[in-house]
Amino acid sequence: MTNDHTDNEVQQNVTTPNPQQLIEHKHRNAGCGSSRTQSRDNSARDLRCGLDWLFSKQSQAGHRLPARTLRRRCELMWSLWPPVPLVDEVHHVVHVDGIHLHRDAVVLIAVAGGHVIGWHVAKSEKAAAWQCLMARIAPPDVLVCDGGGGVLKAAKAMWPDTRIQRCLFHVQANILEPAGRRPRLEAGGRLRRVALSLPRVGDAGGAAEWLVSYNRWEQDFASFLDEKSEYADGSVNDMHQRLVKARRMIRRRIREGQLFTFLDEGLASVGPVPSTNNLVESWNARLRDMLRRHRGLRLVRRLKAICWWCHQHTAHPETDAWLAANAMTDERLERLYRQAWERSPQGQYETFGTPARYGTGIDWNDFHTRVEWQSND
Repeated sequence: MTNDHTDNEVQQNVTTPNPQQLIEHKHRNAGCGSSRTQSRDNSARDLRCGLDWLFSKQSQAGHRLPARTLRRRCELMWSLWPPVPLVDEVHHVVHVDGIHLHRDAVVLIAVAGGHVIGWHVAKSEKAAAWQCLMARIAPPDVLVCDGGGGVLKAAKAMWPDTRIQRCLFHVQANILEPAGRRPRLEAGGRLRRVALSLPRVGDAGGAAEWLVSYNRWEQDFASFLDEKSEYADGSVNDMHQRLVKARRMIRRRIREGQLFTFLDEGLASVGPVPSTNNLVESWNARLRDMLRRHRGLRLVRRLKAICWWCHQHTAHPETDAWLAANAMTDERLERLYRQAWERSPQGQYETFGTPARYGTGIDWNDFHTRVEWQSND
């Protein structure tokens, strides 16, 4: 009897709560996270998936993922710009070169110690573009370059104490261009042999022999190169213009003293100095292979592909999670360019109607009219 009475009391006390009580209980326990949907950040995974595909030899059709899924995962990679490192370490030798995307753009690349240490996207290889690249790199002991496109002018301004080593293969190509691959004249044939022996110079004795061979060529064909052609209008030009151009160029290279910098004993005591730019040229070939495997990309994606390749080949690239959270986005980059344009004199005038600076805000036609200038005074 007692047990039955107790069971009835328990059944009366245990009542089913109404829906309003359940809602209040859910809100009270919301802090524990049991009633929330936990989101998962897959941005780092998507970025790594895109980079692995970009650096691989697989096409979209040959990838393990469906093409649509692969394109969706690559969207993050195509929306970011990898950060360029700030190099404060002084390197002994730095190689620089530019990889051109036809005539649309160029990516200037700096390599040292087997790693990429900097890159810069520009319209062309002007001195201002090279200065932007060199501004983030500590001045090295030696700069190895091909010497074209304003790099020497930029190095003189940014790295005045850095020694220059001209790539001997590029100098050889510059000599062979006017001499020709199959010269018919004896002077052209001799000059071609002189050019082919230049990259084989390996010591001070070889450099002296090369200079002697060139001086002998110039003396043997001095009268031949000085021959002139007279035209009916009275003008006089060199009869052998291509060979004269080669002679002028070689004289300038010898006078600059940048052909045999790698033979300097003081520099060699710190570390070897290469005579060619083969290191960065081989890396440029790998970049072109990557673009060839993924041909069909528009210009901005080709530029980003090169920048991502350079970033992943630095000494200490950032992690995928850091890049996904902190890399420069297209929207942020566009906003920075817009702010820079609005702060410029021309941008302030076109955007806000602000008058130009003194001396540039008056129309030329105001002082060159057919009628007398009417003053308000």
